Amino acid sequence: MGKIKEQKALTLIELLVVIAIAMVLAALLLPVIHRARVKAVTVKTKSLIASLEAALSLYEADFGDYPHWQGQGNRILVELLQGPVENELWQGPYLRIKQEDLDESLNIVDAWKTPFVYKYPQSDRTSTPFVILSAGPDRQFGTGDDIGNW
Repeated sequence: MGKIKEQKALTLIELLVVIAIAMVLAALLLPVIHRARVKAVTVKTKSLIASLEAALSLYEADFGDYPHWQGQGNRILVELLQGPVENELWQGPYLRIKQEDLDESLNIVDAWKTPFVYKYPQSDRTSTPFVILSAGPDRQFGTGDDIGNW
């Protein structure tokens, strides 16, 4: 009758040790998760560039030349590749562009929501007739993380 039940509970020290271990694991995993995310959106951007290249090749097969453009933005690609275009040579749509890949001005954007640069004719790269360029993760053109079709 005089027995007292023992209650098991965590002491403050045990709780602090568990919290410290969780914080160390979080500090180790967050940079890895960030690098994986940057790599995933880079792959998405490269995939979109490859899709644009394929669509431009189809356009060139029908019209005999690529769309000429040297200005700001790339809205002309949306208009010509997705259509409809009032021209008997046009056999599109050559590419269906998702709304999430367009900005408010209807430019095709990369995974960081920066419009691609499209140039044709161009003299920047000899390996391709046209240039499609993304600013990359830093959103600044002319830096080492730019992504292009060359």
